[in-house]
Amino acid sequence: GGRAQRKQRQAEESLRPYIGRVKPKLCELLKCRTPVGSWCQVVQENGILIPKCVCPQSCPRQRAPVCSVVGKTYENECWLHKDACRKRRRTGLAHTGPCLPKGKCTEEELGQFPYRLLDWFLLLSRMGESYAPAAPPQSCLSHTQRTQLAQKRFTLLDRNKDGKLSRRDLKKLHYKRMPLEHCATPFFSCDRNRNRKVTLNEWTACLVDRSEAWFYQLM
Repeated sequence: GGRAQRKQRQAEESLRPYIGRVKPKLCELLKCRTPVGSWCQVVQENGILIPKCVCPQSCPRQRAPVCSVVGKTYENECWLHKDACRKRRRTGLAHTGPCLPKGKCTEEELGQFPYRLLDWFLLLSRMGESYAPAAPPQSCLSHTQRTQLAQKRFTLLDRNKDGKLSRRDLKKLHYKRMPLEHCATPFFSCDRNRNRKVTLNEWTACLVDRSEAWFYQLM
């Protein structure tokens, strides 16, 4: 927790020049690291409005449902953070509005899924990197670049580094931000020999080959 507290203090320090000047924007500028699960609220101290990371003690009853990244719907964002603080978990907000019901994945969506998933991985791989705003879309990637992208994600997901993705590893993907998330389960049956593990070869065949097949068919 020491590192998180240090980062939290730095974040709060960096906001000092804005204090008392910009009211509504303060919480957009503060990222909450501690206490775990907390969220930012603007509070008044000595007549000055300051942003603070707090664990909600009580929450309003108004209904403004939100969906957390683990796919649970809460009455509003306050309840999400109250629960996160209680469990001492960093539970992010996936989107406003209730979590979408798991629909049935149509043939058409299943065909499109690998392409959309690679797009998502491309976006994730660029997060935190400084890159030109006009980064090339996936359609401009070569087969090799797509394969490298898939391999990089495989390595990140393979927690125990045994060269296979278990169901548990794949569950890390099943967040509600994922495009066409309800197609994930049928898609990840790309485990050819049905041993409930997906090897790197199965993964790249599944993602890259199917993604390209769908794209060329579209063209």
